[in-house]
Amino acid sequence: MTAERALAQIDREVAQLFTALAPVAAGFGRVASLAGPIVRDDLLDVRGAISDVLGAHPSFVAGCGVVPAPNLLADAPYWMEWFWSVPDRDPEALRVNLEPAAPDFFDYTTADWFVTPERTGQRHIAGPYVDYVCTNEYATTVALPVQARGEFVGIVALDVTVSGWERRILPALRAIGDPVTLTNASGRVIASTSALRSPGRRIDASDGARLIGSTAVGWRLLREEAAGTRH
Repeated sequence: MTAERALAQIDREVAQLFTALAPVAAGFGRVASLAGPIVRDDLLDVRGAISDVLGAHPSFVAGCGVVPAPNLLADAPYWMEWFWSVPDRDPEALRVNLEPAAPDFFDYTTADWFVTPERTGQRHIAGPYVDYVCTNEYATTVALPVQARGEFVGIVALDVTVSGWERRILPALRAIGDPVTLTNASGRVIASTSALRSPGRRIDASDGARLIGSTAVGWRLLREEAAGTRH
């Protein structure tokens, strides 16, 4: 398999996830457009779409949900309508402390997966990072910003662990033949066929790997260079 074909497969996997989020985004947009105060119970209408995403991607999507902008909900200044997959059980609601005065307050408004879609108005994949809130694994978050009445009202998102990405894309990377590594735009490893490249590690220009292609979301495919060819 060529690098171009491997990148095309990765792009298809990523596009599939953004497509899966579209009904969740549509449902959240409808809720955010309701007349009068919006409350947490209004988000119950989105749970079916969240469940559909988790059910359609077992062992790949680790969590999915809606994260409203602060003060969108009249009865909860901060809220996460988020569910995560549990083996052999129904998805469970995420429980984090969203009380700003609490010492363990989870301020999601500072997270890359929230800040970047809010700032750019564009889809975004954050990570890999260690997900201490849900999986305690290296993970990525696929996020879409949502607008209602011309204003940003929050995001919809899903989590994929790095191990989930490896299961999906390592066969294509191995088929290239040479040792290759897939990183995010800042050089942090997502998956690699080289034993030297562990997930989460950052690769810089001096690490002996050459860029051979990029995905539509800016992930980079690097080929290991032989020691004698490094500059």
